[in-house]
Amino acid sequence: MKPRRRRQGFTLIELLVVISIIGVLVGLLLPAIQSAREAARRAQCQNNMRNIALALNNYQIRKGAYPASGLFFEDPSSITSTTGAGAGSQGDVTKSVLYRIADKPTSADAGRAGRSWVVEILQDLDQADLANNWTNEYTYTAVSSPGGTTATATPNSILANTALAILRCPDDNNFTPNQGNLSYAPNGGFARVGAYPIGWKGFQKDDPTGSSGGSTGSMLKWDSTGDRALAQNYMQKLGVFFIQSVYNNQLDGTNVPGVWNGRSPSWGGMKTATAAITDGSGSTIMLGENTLVGYDGVGSMWSGSQPTNWAAPWPTFSMFIASDNVCGTAGDCSTTLSDGTVATDSTAWTNANIVGGYENIGYGQSLTLKGTSPFINSGHPNGSNYAFCDGSVRFINNTIDGTVYAKIITPAGSKLPVPYKQQPVSQDAFIN
Repeated sequence: MKPRRRRQGFTLIELLVVISIIGVLVGLLLPAIQSAREAARRAQCQNNMRNIALALNNYQIRKGAYPASGLFFEDPSSITSTTGAGAGSQGDVTKSVLYRIADKPTSADAGRAGRSWVVEILQDLDQADLANNWTNEYTYTAVSSPGGTTATATPNSILANTALAILRCPDDNNFTPNQGNLSYAPNGGFARVGAYPIGWKGFQKDDPTGSSGGSTGSMLKWDSTGDRALAQNYMQKLGVFFIQSVYNNQLDGTNVPGVWNGRSPSWGGMKTATAAITDGSGSTIMLGENTLVGYDGVGSMWSGSQPTNWAAPWPTFSMFIASDNVCGTAGDCSTTLSDGTVATDSTAWTNANIVGGYENIGYGQSLTLKGTSPFINSGHPNGSNYAFCDGSVRFINNTIDGTVYAKIITPAGSKLPVPYKQQPVSQDAFIN
């Protein structure tokens, strides 16, 4: 009798063991794969920022200063006279469009919204076609071209909604496909409008009515005596990019060159050149991330109820700021802070990034409405990418000490008056 042949194959127990081993291996590999993918997305984001920083520095070399974060058109009718009773009104910031948009822009200001910093560097971003077709005398939402529709001119509204890959971080999921998205914002210091610095109350949650946040009081009371030129002088030491205005408005058929500067003082001419970055370009932030800027087809109260994109000049869409809580709830940096300490280099600036607050780095990830948080946030775990004025790009943790963060925001903190003067920053505190 022939011996029975054993059946070839695996037993059920053997199969279960193999499947279990495969499952364990896959479980071990998935985090590594996800981490590698995140690293690749972060590297792409950093590459985008590096190229944008290069474009901004090229612009600075050509023009002698960085561009305005947002540019608005002034109303010539606000200047009644250069002599007699109306003399000097061009130096009155309350007559400027900057005064109105510093709080909550309205639809009446929509016709004054020119363009953002992105438009100024289109040529440097290898977007010659967009740059050559853009009409500077028109708003970013203009639906017609000069003299009406022509075969060679494209309305700004169409150009501004063109999707540009370099302007969007791969980890920014708060975007609309095939539209003018934006993930990056330049350093505006501690106020949205330097010429008229008022505070910002952070949003706890999405709230289009603004009942849970918005503008509040004066950001600085250095101008308590009415010397707003002095306040502007300090604001220029606290940021790199500023909201500006020009007399060059197509609405009334005029083409009057010049900035809102009139007589002394100058409200709209705030610009930063390399020489003004006395704290060092390698220790001064140029660009950061914000998933709440860029395209919004509906429009919000923070954009004059106008749709937005990378060309929108509105303050909460064209820049980021650090928390202005360094000045306390009263807006007076010279008073005692809420914790009972006196404002000094080691305490006042700490409030620039208080973990757990609504204005700290990263809290914007809790919000979805565009324009509702002018503070840094990103889709990267635990931190954000920053481009510095020397062209370097670094990843910085969201929990960075507020004093260190304040120092790398300000280009000339060492030139501030006592007791707000900042001491030199240790680069080991923010360079990983």
